[in-house]
Amino acid sequence: MDDPDLILVTQSNVVDYEGYGKLPLDRLDLYKSLVYPRMVHHAGGFRSHLDYINHRTTGKIFEEATYPERRRMLNIWNLPSMAGVHLANYLTQFGLRVHVINNLDSEWDWFEQAYAACKRPPLVGISSTFYLSWKEVGAVARRLRGLDPDMEIVLGGAFANAETIHADPAAFGTRMRRLGLRYVLHAFNSEPDLRDLLLARRNGTALDAVRNMARIDGRLKDGTFEPGTKHWHKALLALDECPPTWDRLHLPFLNRTIQIRTASGCPFSCAFCSYPTTAGGWSTVEADHVRAHLDSVMRIPNVDRIIFIDDTFNVPPHRFRELIRIFAEYRFEWFSFLRVQYVNEEDVKMMKDSGCAGVYLGIESASDTVLKNMNKRATGKQFAEGVRLLNKYDIPYLAAFVLGFPGETDRTIQENVDFIRNNGVRFYSLKEFFYMAHTQVHEKRAEYGLTGMGSKWAHATMTHEDAARIKLDIFQSVSESTHIDPDTSLWYMAYLYDQGYDFRAIDRVQAEINGVMKRQLATLADAPAWESARPALRAAE
Repeated sequence: MDDPDLILVTQSNVVDYEGYGKLPLDRLDLYKSLVYPRMVHHAGGFRSHLDYINHRTTGKIFEEATYPERRRMLNIWNLPSMAGVHLANYLTQFGLRVHVINNLDSEWDWFEQAYAACKRPPLVGISSTFYLSWKEVGAVARRLRGLDPDMEIVLGGAFANAETIHADPAAFGTRMRRLGLRYVLHAFNSEPDLRDLLLARRNGTALDAVRNMARIDGRLKDGTFEPGTKHWHKALLALDECPPTWDRLHLPFLNRTIQIRTASGCPFSCAFCSYPTTAGGWSTVEADHVRAHLDSVMRIPNVDRIIFIDDTFNVPPHRFRELIRIFAEYRFEWFSFLRVQYVNEEDVKMMKDSGCAGVYLGIESASDTVLKNMNKRATGKQFAEGVRLLNKYDIPYLAAFVLGFPGETDRTIQENVDFIRNNGVRFYSLKEFFYMAHTQVHEKRAEYGLTGMGSKWAHATMTHEDAARIKLDIFQSVSESTHIDPDTSLWYMAYLYDQGYDFRAIDRVQAEINGVMKRQLATLADAPAWESARPALRAAE
């Protein structure tokens, strides 16, 4: 693409495997809950589950490979993101040219080529959808500026927006100077602001009219910092305000799967979740408009799988049924999130007939006590019935559990274990409660005796150390179901499916990886220090 207005870096690796590998192995017992079961010790270091497969099948780990080789290897960030494709589709209607770099760690050579080919310097965007800290943003920004110290970089997306929830945009100034960011777009729905920035930059007009933008005018080190004003945009839907032009985009990283969204926001208000607060409302796309976009997607060569990333895809039920009737008219398979407490047998049969390949179930807890505290509007019995129907129609699913929410006890933990074992759950994930200030549970912190923040917390019935220990205990003891890393969850399964693994193969390879990790944990428990256990751990691999 000649002279793009924007080169957009959509995603990159967010887990510092090399950093974990530098931690003292003889102290692993102190940080084992941070690495297990997220990663496996293999080939001399801590690796992602996909890199374990890479090494077993190619003899190489991802970081050892060339960029063309990396694009052919397994890496969760090689799965095309929704954000990059959506932005390219949205901006195209305004005559703006976007070059999408889907995974910077696999496509750095493509980035260098695209940037060098530009006759005029493009704006370079960093999408922060999957970043949780400035450290991750900084790693990308420094790499980009290493190529060109004068590169104009704009940061936008979920992390940038989250930073303004409890702080003023004026706080961006120091970070921007340190990391070399020219602009930060900090609205939750920042697409119109990015459009206005790109058009003003192309036309040489003033940037003062661009809303929700912090910027540095002049030299990054000592230029004038302008925090900009905050303005709320209504939810911008990937399909509602974009022409159906997916098949006209240049997306060389696509394989068979694409991600789209037919709704924004969430009508629920689960006490642990920040999304209803940050999203600011719930909006859905009309079914006929979804159909027009599906027509465009189906014109993309080889694409025959779609991940719908709507947070509440099957709510309201009548709209969900209308959508899956439409899906049945096409030859594609699909994945989605599913509020399984709201499906009946007719729904599940329609899902199967329309090509449903897998769903994510945010069960969180099988205990009615904890579910009530979470404001989940569901019961363990309802979840069990929904799971029974999915099993009956052989629709793969991942049942996700959160451990340690206020009210959690040994008894409620056992209810989760019993649910997994007694209901034929094939895939599950475990993750500790993460405490955020912009959630409903924060408003009840005094009632629960809840203290701390983030991953370090305590309340009247449990602490984060307890939850971390319980997570490993369940992982090691449950043999009836296959654990999937909660950080990648549905995407991990959909990505392996995209790469040619059926669900039996996914189950088989993940069971092998889990077995290695369980043996490593058992060896660690039996040895006073990692060094003395090293031969046994090598054998466990």
